[in-house]
Amino acid sequence: MKYNQVNDTLLIEFPNFIFDEDERLYYVSEDSQGQYFVAARFVDFLRDSYDKGDMDTYKKGLLFIEKLHLSSCTQTQELATIGYLESFLDWDNRDKLIDDLGDESKKWWTELKLFWSGVVPYIGATFNQT
Repeated sequence: MKYNQVNDTLLIEFPNFIFDEDERLYYVSEDSQGQYFVAARFVDFLRDSYDKGDMDTYKKGLLFIEKLHLSSCTQTQELATIGYLESFLDWDNRDKLIDDLGDESKKWWTELKLFWSGVVPYIGATFNQT
């Protein structure tokens, strides 16, 4: 999926993902700030879905993030990691998240945790090791 298609696709696949009218400009924005704002808000939506027991929406949302990771667009992959996955880092249930992520997202989640723990100098560092 191309970077500039992410928000439109998100709103089509998740019609219950509601946002304030004041935030609408972020959803139609193609700049990084808008994309990352939407990512954080979507993760809030998924966290709320999980807390309410709506596991179908929660798992469908994680599958959406997996699709972004599998994209051939590097910018989309970065958004999936830094925009979407990183927004889960302060979630109380983040330790359960790994069980529900797709395979590619699990790799990036592990990289995020290593980076935030100070083990690696940048996200993706272990991918370049031989």
